[in-house]
Amino acid sequence: MLRGNKLDELIEQELQLMLLEGFEKSPISHKLLHDRLKQKNFISGGLSTLSTFKRKTLINWYISEQIAPLKLKNKEKQLYINKKTREALTKSNKNLRKQVEFSEAQLHQNTEILIRIIKEVKNETNLQIDHFLAPHLLRKKIFWE
Repeated sequence: MLRGNKLDELIEQELQLMLLEGFEKSPISHKLLHDRLKQKNFISGGLSTLSTFKRKTLINWYISEQIAPLKLKNKEKQLYINKKTREALTKSNKNLRKQVEFSEAQLHQNTEILIRIIKEVKNETNLQIDHFLAPHLLRKKIFWE
């Protein structure tokens, strides 16, 4: 079994491998890293083998790197790093759903206002504005007349 700096190097190599494999295949956590190292017979001790300050810091850095593409907020990222993965992702998903709902409502409201403006321009002027309209507005236009 390895110890000291040699083990630190091996831990980092395993973390790099997990980072390359990606979040779906190999989500980085202290427990999963420990299991992988044990499975490869690099360590025989408990999870506390990874609990030195240097190793914790290293593992947390690789966790942050792996979840960076998820674009979590700092609070959510900390929840994830502190092993509350499901809670962090659920919270992030909930926030994203709220943003989508808000954006869809805003789009609908803006589209309705734009349709009213277009109707008013067509009624009050001789302008042919159909060729200026976006395809989704043209589809809605069918229902105007």
